[in-house]
Amino acid sequence: MKRWLPAGAAAAVLAAVVFAGFSGGGNDLDGLGQVDNSSLTVPATTQPGVVIGTGNAIVKTNLSQPLNRGMSGIEVTAMQQRLHDLGFDPGPVDGMFGGGTEQALWAFEGLIGNARYDQQAGILSNELWQRMQDDLLFQPRRQSPPGNTHVEVYLDLQVLIVFKDNKPVLITHISSGELDENGEPKLWCELVTYDTDQNGVALEEPVTRDECAYAKTPGGVFRFNRKYDGKRLGPLGGMYNPVYFNYGIAVHGAENVPNKPASHGCIRIPNWVADYFPSLVELGDYIFVWNGKKEPEDITEEESLPSFNFRNPDSTYTTTSSTSPTTTTKPVTTTTKPATTTTKPATTTTRPATTTTLAP
Repeated sequence: MKRWLPAGAAAAVLAAVVFAGFSGGGNDLDGLGQVDNSSLTVPATTQPGVVIGTGNAIVKTNLSQPLNRGMSGIEVTAMQQRLHDLGFDPGPVDGMFGGGTEQALWAFEGLIGNARYDQQAGILSNELWQRMQDDLLFQPRRQSPPGNTHVEVYLDLQVLIVFKDNKPVLITHISSGELDENGEPKLWCELVTYDTDQNGVALEEPVTRDECAYAKTPGGVFRFNRKYDGKRLGPLGGMYNPVYFNYGIAVHGAENVPNKPASHGCIRIPNWVADYFPSLVELGDYIFVWNGKKEPEDITEEESLPSFNFRNPDSTYTTTSSTSPTTTTKPVTTTTKPATTTTKPATTTTRPATTTTLAP
């Protein structure tokens, strides 16, 4: 069985229980990423996400003015370098406060102050700069055995972290499934052109359909199961270098990664991060998704299912394809699962984010 414990658990218990879980047999459902949550230990508590290390004190500087998008100069360069050192990826350290720097700052605000995405301003005040200069350590909510990699996604913060040996090697802003005015997955209906089916299997030719679904990014415990190079047109929309973990839901690059949930259900990351993200994770690595309401292990199998596309009942559009796709149209409430697919590993270029190893 695969068991995960709070990071604050005794080291001996952690090593014995978690390592035994990783070396055991698989519990994936249909090989599509879901993990049988009944075999996982639900932690009662988790350690603080951010702590200040006890290493040597550094001489801090002060900002001459708050920094925001559109500004440039040596203070912007210092902020970008510090974000890189902590594991974030604002893009080039070039002294230009652009969209990449803003996105990295959103993620920093979310983690350092547990600020929801709608509370993240993307402005570096002098007070926030003082905190950024601290000897910060970003800790995982779940500990993995030595040598292992796992991913944690916090939907309320719109942040994703890749942990290797329980140290962050990448921290990035994300955009997950769009929400309606009640905070529930938003219903969308539109013409969808895709070249893969619901399981990510390539179709013989692209298909265009008038379809609907709910923009649901489920919480839960999953495993990465498929990777693809380049751009893909899936049932949930266009993707760059997607790494799938829950049927058609993947972590993938996108041009538009705003400071709010805006996708059809996938987890968008900036394209330059997606260039190397697939190289940071292996098929079979765990991905924990917090929905802001429950612990991932508390989420049932049914709750962890995505919203499968279904035909727009008001549509008069005729599907444009001479070859029938292999997907099965499903209503939103169904729990029927698509067939298992063949994995095609991607060849990617590794460009991991620079991190600082801090004393405990």
